[in-house]
Amino acid sequence: MTPEDYERHMADVGQAQAAALLTRSLVRAASLPEGARVVVVGAGTGQMLDYLEAGLLRPFRLTFTDLNLSFLEVLRKRLSRHHLEATVIEDDLERTRLERGSDLILATLVLEHIDWRHGVKVLTGLRPLACGIVIQENPPGMASALTPGRKVPKSFAKAMEIAHPTLIPRDSLIEAMARARYPCRFAESIPVADRKRIIGMLFRQEAKASV
Repeated sequence: MTPEDYERHMADVGQAQAAALLTRSLVRAASLPEGARVVVVGAGTGQMLDYLEAGLLRPFRLTFTDLNLSFLEVLRKRLSRHHLEATVIEDDLERTRLERGSDLILATLVLEHIDWRHGVKVLTGLRPLACGIVIQENPPGMASALTPGRKVPKSFAKAMEIAHPTLIPRDSLIEAMARARYPCRFAESIPVADRKRIIGMLFRQEAKASV
């Protein structure tokens, strides 16, 4: 899909705005020190930055990743416009080349597009101190990620025919993260279009038991 169509849809349904609000909450809940390493995986075009006060992120060492090169091109321009210094990397989360041990990994509406259980293994395998995950939650009776009957930009609709994103049950995600020793420490829910909600959760690595 084109970056323009992607951004038009995400703004129309309120998901870009919700992603910014949840990012702010997750970063604050993580209580990061200045200079902390923050990695945003599946960052797309970075559209949420237009709805987020850039000063929130400036104290940190930032890395943004995505698979889509045209999205990354838009992202680089957006980072420059918001005066944010960051490393931008083409990366596939399922076969990631990211280094272990960051302070916070943020994954917003990413796991829906991959085998999410494998995604959990990858994220927790990178051993961040904390992981912020944002998912979509539909109203009862609506199974598809894209609202049936909603008019969307042409290239977006074409991409969804191939992508088939799959929603993740919140409780299942929390359970899987807890098994990997990343219990949920914070959660927030924001309503968006079509009676959907966008859920942000912060998972923090359990401290190793002292011997």
